[in-house]
Amino acid sequence: MTITLKNLLKNTLAEFVCYRDGELWYRITLSADSAANKEFVFEFPVPVTDTGTGIFDAKVKSITLMRWVRKHFEKIQKGEWQ
Repeated sequence: MTITLKNLLKNTLAEFVCYRDGELWYRITLSADSAANKEFVFEFPVPVTDTGTGIFDAKVKSITLMRWVRKHFEKIQKGEWQ
């Protein structure tokens, strides 16, 4: 399965994982690829400095967090994240 930003955001949920070093970490899990029978997990940070007075629930629609998903996804594609 080729992972795209659209795959990550369309009809998926992001679940809160933990808070670390001023960032809220969320996880998006894509259902199993039928050929490899594996789930794909994408974790990304939401800096607390960006949240303002916003409310961040434990589970939210991934599209709601698109701003931060996109930033982290692009970092990974550019090789700026291990």
